[in-house]
Amino acid sequence: MAVDKDCVELNKQYEILVCTGEVIFTGSFMCCLSQRLIDALNEGVRATTVSKAVDFLSLQNVTMNDIHGNTKKFNRIYVAKNNIIFVAQLSTEVKGKKLSAYPYRKKQPVGVTIYTAQIYHAQVYASPYIIKGQMHVETWGQVADTIESKERFLPFTDVEVTPAPPGGGSKFDFIAVNRERMISVCEGAE
Repeated sequence: MAVDKDCVELNKQYEILVCTGEVIFTGSFMCCLSQRLIDALNEGVRATTVSKAVDFLSLQNVTMNDIHGNTKKFNRIYVAKNNIIFVAQLSTEVKGKKLSAYPYRKKQPVGVTIYTAQIYHAQVYASPYIIKGQMHVETWGQVADTIESKERFLPFTDVEVTPAPPGGGSKFDFIAVNRERMISVCEGAE
């Protein structure tokens, strides 16, 4: 698909890490300038961007690391969103226009620990990822209200992931966790 040269300057590029459990992808993700990463993951990218995939996450300039230490590089790859455990934002680059602040509602941070879906490697059980960080709930809201939302990906900040994903770090300022891959969410757990 050819890139519309007029729209390139209106796009935002995120460098992200995508964890599916057995495979880690790092690469560039493009979305509309007005979209946050969490919005693009949940809604799909808007019409002015290069890729219009909704159920797949389109990445460019990708490095793929598997659990065996193998590394491959791809120009473009599409990852099925239902296989994603979490997406970590590594950096943001905005080309063209200066970014303005997003309108937002004040939310209260709540410390949580998330246990994600178990991962199986050749019939051998491997521990699930444990994600500790801040979930942001609506003022006067509860954790249950947030995890019962209709959104596929839920945002978390100041996150530590154990074990560290292959080829990636363990601490992230922001990640989006696939709600369907969560086993449990422990409020205030240490």
